[in-house]
Amino acid sequence: MAPTLPPGLGHSSLQVLVLCPRGQALQDVREQVARWPVPGQVRWTSDPVEALRLALAQPPALAIVDARLDRAGGRALVGQLARWRADLEVFIFDDPPAEGLRGQGSLWHWSELPRVLRWWARRHLPPQALPDSQPMPLARAA
Repeated sequence: MAPTLPPGLGHSSLQVLVLCPRGQALQDVREQVARWPVPGQVRWTSDPVEALRLALAQPPALAIVDARLDRAGGRALVGQLARWRADLEVFIFDDPPAEGLRGQGSLWHWSELPRVLRWWARRHLPPQALPDSQPMPLARAA
């Protein structure tokens, strides 16, 4: 399947919007985006209202949302982004639930972030430019 270039690539760099507390998740996003074959720009905020303003000012190709911050904002951000642009991919991340607690399930856990971003890049960016898209050589028999 040929990659489909994301809509947020029209600004000479691929825009990635991140709504999360500053910390390891933000660093992980920056590290993954730095490996992409197209220039990427990570725009970060921990405020859902500011995230929507950033998305409207410069449309992202991808949005990464901390489920806790979206819940704190009444789950308005993800819904607004979906209504605003149906083709925008929004990935919602959360911590795994504590043992014995049941709650609303999350699509992704933060520990899966690098794998999810690699998958997204393989799906949308030119495959010949992605370092992990090349076939692995077969091991030689001893």
